[in-house]
Amino acid sequence: MKQFSCILLTFILVGFSACQPKPNPAGLDAFTRFQLADWNKQLSHIIITDIFSPPVASRIYAYTNIAAYEALVPGYPACQSLSGQLNGLENVPAPESGKEYYFPVASAEAFATVMKKLTLVPANTEKFETDYLKQIKKIGIKPEVLENSLAYGKKVGEHVIAWALKDNYLESRAMQRHMLSQKIEEWQPTPPDYMPAIEPHWNTIRPFVMDSAAQCKPQKPTSFDTLPDSKFYKEAKEIYMLGENSDEEKQLIAKFWDDNPNVSYTKGHITYFKQKLTPGGHWITITSNVCKAKELNPMEQAEAFVLVTASLADGFISCWDAKYKYVHIRPETYIEKYIDPEWDPILQTPPFPEFPSGHSVISAAAATALTNLFGDNYAFTDSTQLVIGLPVRKFKSFYDASDEAGISRMYGGIHFRPANEYGAQEGKEVGNLVYHKLKTRKNGQVAKL
Repeated sequence: MKQFSCILLTFILVGFSACQPKPNPAGLDAFTRFQLADWNKQLSHIIITDIFSPPVASRIYAYTNIAAYEALVPGYPACQSLSGQLNGLENVPAPESGKEYYFPVASAEAFATVMKKLTLVPANTEKFETDYLKQIKKIGIKPEVLENSLAYGKKVGEHVIAWALKDNYLESRAMQRHMLSQKIEEWQPTPPDYMPAIEPHWNTIRPFVMDSAAQCKPQKPTSFDTLPDSKFYKEAKEIYMLGENSDEEKQLIAKFWDDNPNVSYTKGHITYFKQKLTPGGHWITITSNVCKAKELNPMEQAEAFVLVTASLADGFISCWDAKYKYVHIRPETYIEKYIDPEWDPILQTPPFPEFPSGHSVISAAAATALTNLFGDNYAFTDSTQLVIGLPVRKFKSFYDASDEAGISRMYGGIHFRPANEYGAQEGKEVGNLVYHKLKTRKNGQVAKL
């Protein structure tokens, strides 16, 4: 009986260790435990500084986090590479046998390698990377292990960069700008800057998981009409009345989820701009906070970030495909022409077509990924906007948050109701597609954290 107990205990310990990394150098685990959240925070800061548009930012978040995941996964025998699962990603380099590695450092180096390539000023990443390595060396790591780990991380990062360079992003920079239509039902530039439409060719970017940009299509928007008894006019009147009867709570919700990366302000003869987090960056912050609250191990965090960022990136590709298919008029343009020429929305209208709502699509996509990972009723506090002076908000679930993000665009006066509701349906489809197609575990399962 005693012998049987020993055998059983050994079996349990072996099974448990299959999900755990190999022992790491003493003192490093605590420092690197939540490093992915720290690197994403730094990336968000750089994205704000570089003023990347929300779709472009989502691409950067996805490639950096995939690189971090791929460089970390060899240290976790129960998990597997996403090579052959993500569109176009093949033959991710494996560590050399016989060499000793500390994979969290390799993961950070892979993230940094991609971040330097995809952002505008590599020095911004290099300073953070230098400080990170100083701390690693101060804690203590064998020089050979550090060298091996950095070399492997860089190799994985360069592989991901080569993959990224084939996604049609660079080619899309040279494509023709969006040509304005004379049709009264189609999008026109809006005040105060009357900027041209951004990223009209984003649907040509290779998706990460979707088969094509049009795989997850939203329902059609309401047909344009100017008659007061028409459905479209009533949808516009709803947004008008929300603005006219707005209260402090609705305005707070609109501003909390605004996440406009570049808002202009004019005082007298001077115009200045204020940079903020992108909508995707907001959900990255939520993901970081949940990972810390749940005290996930590094690999579990990497799984969460990969699933969320792939959902965000494909959500933008899907959303932008529909935006430039319908080229839908904004409430600001319609209301000022057909209802009240003096009306202004609470938020500054972004420079691209109205339908569907980007916030609704990507928030629902991220919320779906997080719900699949952490459950339907994960209550959390969102402190993302404390940095711009807005109070925290509490949510009963991720869908509770994404629903508020969607309706915030109606409160802000920049979307009609169908853009919100149909966009949320589209985003959920994208999020579920990503979650069920990407298998992070070798047993063919996806993470349940």
